[in-house]
Amino acid sequence: MDKAERQSALDVQKWIDSEQKGYDCCGSYDFCAKCDKQAEYPCAVAYDAFNAKAEKAVAKKAAAKAEVKTAEKKPAAKKASKKASK
Repeated sequence: MDKAERQSALDVQKWIDSEQKGYDCCGSYDFCAKCDKQAEYPCAVAYDAFNAKAEKAVAKKAAAKAEVKTAEKKPAAKKASKKASK
């Protein structure tokens, strides 16, 4: 979805939420913390920036989990026999 489409979808969602709640919901979403009202598509830019951070965290967790699974699959090192040390 490009920025114009995302902005349009978010505008519709904000309108619906505002109608249901009885007040303007602009600035009330989690992604609004990243908002720059001077941007061409402020909601879309903020949404993408907010979710990029979340996606990085998920990817980092997945990589760490995969690393743990790989480490678990490695066979334990065998102890050297007494014959080999003599």
